[in-house]
Amino acid sequence: MKEEDGVSIIGLIITLIVAALVYMLCLALGLPAIVGIVAAILVLVAGIPSGGFGMGGRFGGGSGRGRAAR
Repeated sequence: MKEEDGVSIIGLIITLIVAALVYMLCLALGLPAIVGIVAAILVLVAGIPSGGFGMGGRFGGGSGRGRAAR
């Protein structure tokens, strides 16, 4: 397993935990379940690195365009 695979898996696990916490928080606040589900889905879409399109990682690991040369 490559190191970046491990980082990707850790990012996915953190995203899933945060989505579950958001869902539970919405239910604890007395919001309808559908609101909690939509909120959790939004967290998943925003939290998964690159959204599955390969446009860079969670921490800005993009193609390097627009950065100053080192």
